[in-house]
Amino acid sequence: MDYVFLIAGSAVILTCFYFIISPFFSGTGELSESNTENDRPALELIYGAVNELEMDFLMKKINEEDFLHMKEHYQLLAADLMKTDRRPKKKAGQQDSHEEELEILQELQRLRKQKGRQ
Repeated sequence: MDYVFLIAGSAVILTCFYFIISPFFSGTGELSESNTENDRPALELIYGAVNELEMDFLMKKINEEDFLHMKEHYQLLAADLMKTDRRPKKKAGQQDSHEEELEILQELQRLRKQKGRQ
């Protein structure tokens, strides 16, 4: 009877060991790549970080100076991401249009006004 428990226990331990060690030796694991095809998840992550930053500020976990500096950094990062997201949609050989430049300037002015309020 002791041999049955010994064999069953050994089988369970070897099976667990196999499942723990096998992912390290298999070459099928995919490495995480940058979101070159779809930047939307990255943009959502940036907005999520700004939301968490605002919650930390409201709970007095960070001071106002750090909050404003980090929020401005994240907003500029999001603006750059949106700006680069629009570029591939242009046709080859087409120059930057005046409307897009005005839109970027309006976005920067809005960010500056928003920074002034807080």
